[in-house]
Amino acid sequence: MTKIIPGSIQLLPIVEVTASGYLVGFSNDLAFMRKGEVKRGTEPGTDVEVFTFYNEERELEATTRLPTIQVGQVGCFRVGNSNELGAFIHIGTRRDILIPAKEQVESLEEGRMTLVILLEDPEGKRLYASTKLNRHLRNKDVPYQRGDEVSLTIAEKIEIGRRVVIDGKYIGALFRQEMTDKVRLGEKVKGFIRKVEGTDIVVSMQREGMDLLDDSKEKIMSYLNQNGGYVRLNDDTDAEEIKLRLHMSKKAFKKAAGMLYKEGKVLLTKVGIKINKTGVVPKEWERNKIFSESPLEEDVKVEREEFRAPKRSPRDQEERPKRDYSKTNTNSRDTEARPPRDQEERPKRDYSKPNTSSRDTETRPLREKSDEPKKEYPPRTERSSERSSDDAPKTPVKKQLTFKGKK
Repeated sequence: MTKIIPGSIQLLPIVEVTASGYLVGFSNDLAFMRKGEVKRGTEPGTDVEVFTFYNEERELEATTRLPTIQVGQVGCFRVGNSNELGAFIHIGTRRDILIPAKEQVESLEEGRMTLVILLEDPEGKRLYASTKLNRHLRNKDVPYQRGDEVSLTIAEKIEIGRRVVIDGKYIGALFRQEMTDKVRLGEKVKGFIRKVEGTDIVVSMQREGMDLLDDSKEKIMSYLNQNGGYVRLNDDTDAEEIKLRLHMSKKAFKKAAGMLYKEGKVLLTKVGIKINKTGVVPKEWERNKIFSESPLEEDVKVEREEFRAPKRSPRDQEERPKRDYSKTNTNSRDTEARPPRDQEERPKRDYSKPNTSSRDTETRPLREKSDEPKKEYPPRTERSSERSSDDAPKTPVKKQLTFKGKK
């Protein structure tokens, strides 16, 4: 038996047209829809895609303004208003949704982004949201296997990376090293199941095995074609830069680049990689261990000549005459031999005569003797290494404290 599911998007037929609007649903289960939600002249029996919710009178109401979240799903929204009852969020319909204070992990302030799950209270006939995802997502009967592609909603930060919501129904963990791009709260990204153990699910943002390499090769070639056939990325490039440009890990980049090189699609250089237009790896790359000195040159067609000084053969060295150092040097500068110094011509100095230099032409007068008696000083005695008891500095003597025990 078909029925209306509150808080979900359904395709419902128009049962009756009234003065104030339309009745959609089934004969035993109807919801009211206001005028202006559909085009004029829409006749009964026409199917309309609507979202149903509870209005102020606790009655079901339908709207063609579809939200981005349904009951049981997780979404990220900005808090519009906050009071003692809780915080309100706008999900895209006419009526805002309340996050009760008891359903908040921490107090929510106005303007803050928060991740919530949409729930239904059948007894109170209302829709409400909760930030306590672990309470409402229990990971019961996990249907996934390793390698399955899933949709991930990024949740709060944890020590190992991020908590994520898988397909809006299950809680998982995304390790930091498995992130191929920067993520933010509430963002939806594509992911892949890595491991399932009981209720614990580990996911990744990249494939594994040959699927990962094929995907990485496509990303590298696409990036090269969009950037003139060259990119400054190599083995020494930081992993964060590779993740930012190519959205893959450094390990995947190195493996994929190596495979593309072996296939003749790219050339690896010391600075980066570039597209190989010929499809054949030049000999220069093989000789230099796939590294080129100039990555921005065109494809090498002729090997460069190395300019080096020619080596002398042993024969040339034998023909060269050896120099005879016993003979006089007959260079152009030394055509005339220098005569030896004549030591006899140099006069010897006579130290018996007084010095008659310019400085000592005038003799200094002798000091006159004075008639005053010479002062007599006491004989000098050796300083004793030990000070006398009178000269020794007086230091206070500390009294030794003694403790008398009881007799």
